[in-house]
Amino acid sequence: MADKGLRRMKRREILEMLLIQCQETERLQKELEELTERHEDMSESYERLKKKLDLKDERLNQKDAKLAELRREISELKADRSVEIAEVESLTEATLKLNGAFEEARRAAEQHLMKMGLFQEGKKYGC
Repeated sequence: MADKGLRRMKRREILEMLLIQCQETERLQKELEELTERHEDMSESYERLKKKLDLKDERLNQKDAKLAELRREISELKADRSVEIAEVESLTEATLKLNGAFEEARRAAEQHLMKMGLFQEGKKYGC
């Protein structure tokens, strides 16, 4: 209000206006305190949540590292398994070749014994 308006007001009106302003100031001060308290509570809650998230992030990072390690191990095992399969296939081929060679040797021995007259069909001679 302008100075002229205050000069025209009665003392009682001015005091009532001051009282209303004091009450409004007190109300606003209480509201500010409540908001400040809520802000502090929210800040504390935020910090707690942040710590929990940081901890979970660390755990996730550890799990990611473990997963990467397990994937490497799986790849190595697959590679080893491929080598083992290749070795088994090679051994199988070698066994088949040996069996074929032994079969040919058996036939050749039977033919030789037949020529000599010592071999009879149906009888087998063991070593």
